[in-house]
Amino acid sequence: MEKRIFKYLTVIVIATLFITTLVLDVLFYEYFSAMAVSDLTFFEVFTASLPPMVAILVLILVVLYMLSTNISKTILSPIKNAADNIESILSGEEVEDAEIYPEIKPFVEMIRRQKKQIETAMENLKEAEKIRREFTANVSHELKTPLTSINGYAEMIENGMVEGDEVQKFAGIIKKEGTRLLTLIESILNLSKLEDETIEKTYEDIDLYEIANEIVNRVNPQAISHKVNLDVRGEAVFISANRRMIEDLIYNLIDNAVKYNVENGMVLVSVYNEGNYGVISVKDSGIGIPKEEQDRIFERFYRIDKSRSKKIEGSGLGLSIVKHIVEYHNGLITLESEIGEGTTITVKLPK
Repeated sequence: MEKRIFKYLTVIVIATLFITTLVLDVLFYEYFSAMAVSDLTFFEVFTASLPPMVAILVLILVVLYMLSTNISKTILSPIKNAADNIESILSGEEVEDAEIYPEIKPFVEMIRRQKKQIETAMENLKEAEKIRREFTANVSHELKTPLTSINGYAEMIENGMVEGDEVQKFAGIIKKEGTRLLTLIESILNLSKLEDETIEKTYEDIDLYEIANEIVNRVNPQAISHKVNLDVRGEAVFISANRRMIEDLIYNLIDNAVKYNVENGMVLVSVYNEGNYGVISVKDSGIGIPKEEQDRIFERFYRIDKSRSKKIEGSGLGLSIVKHIVEYHNGLITLESEIGEGTTITVKLPK
């Protein structure tokens, strides 16, 4: 770098010195001619001035070389220091002499920000890859279970290993497992649609209280079979939303509250206005959720009580779908739960 600075300064000095000498020679020649004290020509005057001009030029070049070397060191010192300590600087540590060249601060800060962005992006990619692997493994397991039952019972019927009433019984099991399989596939497709940001959002004016009543009436037979008291309270709440998604949201919340309840338990659905939000709250007296697992219940296929979950029908995607529907509508979702005391999930949707 010092060579480049020296070259530029040398060109500037030589040009300046040549022009200055030429101007001085012209002035001296004119002065002596006017005073009639010399009969020298202009060329002779210019030639006579060359030795001192060269001497001055050599002196200036020596000074310029020393100056350019010093300037280069001043400029490059903090950059070299930053390069030698780049890992420490990017990690936020204080490095000695890093303040020599203040102009380098924005550059270092830019690199530091980009490093953080890259690290965040890499973490997101790793997390996405982890979720993808878990999702693939869970889907494979969930699909394999009903298919194994279907194939097993179908093979027994095909080989004539069952007769009479057993055939009807096995056919019922095959139908049940097939329905379970279709439900799972439909849930996965719904999740895919919710995550597809290219799909245009379609909203309409709906009444949350009306929809909640419809869903409660639909789920009530299931609640009765589980010996759970199901009730809905509230007022008319009008919002602009996707009706089908809101129906799925309320259904999944109530369905989970009924399935994971206790005998003679209760589920209370509350719908009310709260400022600029329409609120849906589903409270149950069920088994409750441990504190350490409350952040995970909205994950796909995640179930709290694995032993009990095997006895409960479902895809394990209900609450994950609820979360995505809430995000789709730019809403908020909160969870309150205590082991043995029940769970309350509250959803706030902007009007």
